[in-house]
Amino acid sequence: MASIYLGVDIGTTSTKCMAVDECGHVLSFAQRAYSLSFPQQGWVEQDPEDYWCALVDVVRQCIRSEKVDAGDIASLSLSTQGDTLILASHDGKPLMPAISWMDARAESEFHELISETGSSFWYRETGKPLTPLSSACKIRWMERHRPDVWRQARLCWVSDFLANRLCGRFVADVPSASWTPLFSPSKRGWSAAVAGVLRVSEDHLPDALESGEVIGEITRDASAELGLPPTILLVAGAFDQSAAAHGAGALPAGRSILSCGTAWVLYLVADDFVLDPRECICICCHVHQNEWGLVLPFTGGSAYDWLQRTLADTSDEISTEHESLIFIPHLYGGLSPDWRKESKGSLLGLTISHTPADIRFALMRGIAYEARRNLEAAERLVGQVASIRMVGGAGKSDIWPQIVADVINRPVEVAELVESACLGAARLAAGHEAGDWSGRDAVKVYTPRHDRVVEEEGLYRKYLAFYETLAEAYES
Repeated sequence: MASIYLGVDIGTTSTKCMAVDECGHVLSFAQRAYSLSFPQQGWVEQDPEDYWCALVDVVRQCIRSEKVDAGDIASLSLSTQGDTLILASHDGKPLMPAISWMDARAESEFHELISETGSSFWYRETGKPLTPLSSACKIRWMERHRPDVWRQARLCWVSDFLANRLCGRFVADVPSASWTPLFSPSKRGWSAAVAGVLRVSEDHLPDALESGEVIGEITRDASAELGLPPTILLVAGAFDQSAAAHGAGALPAGRSILSCGTAWVLYLVADDFVLDPRECICICCHVHQNEWGLVLPFTGGSAYDWLQRTLADTSDEISTEHESLIFIPHLYGGLSPDWRKESKGSLLGLTISHTPADIRFALMRGIAYEARRNLEAAERLVGQVASIRMVGGAGKSDIWPQIVADVINRPVEVAELVESACLGAARLAAGHEAGDWSGRDAVKVYTPRHDRVVEEEGLYRKYLAFYETLAEAYES
């Protein structure tokens, strides 16, 4: 009897589920969206119950497919958004809304922590620069502003919150834990030094298992809600970017993935633990114990979605007529590669003749310029990257990959399955039974167009000059 594996991707704005057979063939797919809330300036929250309800819904949708027999499902695994903080009771009930990874409420706590420890402490211990978006700052904020919650809470992130709902154990996978600011990726364990600074005891934190290790069988209550047999195993999954890289196949030296979701992320796999002398490039644990991921996140899909809402324009039309229009897409500050949090979104060169289509194209190109900035930063650390494989929603369009190829002046591959985080989670669920799923070649390669490369080079230099000038102005 053939086995079926479920890969579930718990993203920032939606959850997706993929049912896959032993050969990696997709049998069914489902998706459910949910919303973010913005209760105050800089605050970004979600209802943690939305994650569970969406997980239940997409699993039930997948097993309704005529290609899927629930009795054949052997295991499931999760790909989860990184560093979204959930304060829960010790039996797993949320005590307040989840604080999104995009939330910037803890600005003063950020400065306080940097003053106490210095910035190098955080990069040395966690492989990531501390920013106001970091959950470390939000933990300090919670202790100060919500002591009523803090006193009775344990710290959860999405992976261990859902693991507890599924099988009654607070267990995070190592890649997801390593994307938090309390974990040491070099030691692949929680940092006692960071826990000390944050006054967090060990019983506040989940256990951490390597990707692919079995967490346990799902409980009878969970199996009843999901419509699955209670013998199904929950397998430790991965941080969504690590899962996407795993789903896209092996990443040899000189190649990377560009994961295009709410944030865009450039991700490279390294055989050695390496730190950036500039202390800017993030490093996390990859899905294999002897590998790490270089992670460069920057503004992406959230900026495009914001523009569509703001323009009240549902069209996807773009225009290339106004080549000089420049959009710096830092709508929630500058992220990688230099983490200039004071940077702001800026639209430059606007005239009365511009249309929504022109602005849309300028934003898309601005995001591609951010991809190039991050690619150049990564290459300074690990050497030349010959090609990029694009995964995620932007890969469904012919427009995005071509813009990126023209801007970075190298080929952009589009993966056969753009939902590679789901596939990566399913591969982890299958473990050694998966066989070789890495032979999925890109179905299309976008090559740089010489005339566009020349034009984009000049505009990119102008973009960098505007960015530097404006960032300095915002910082003053």
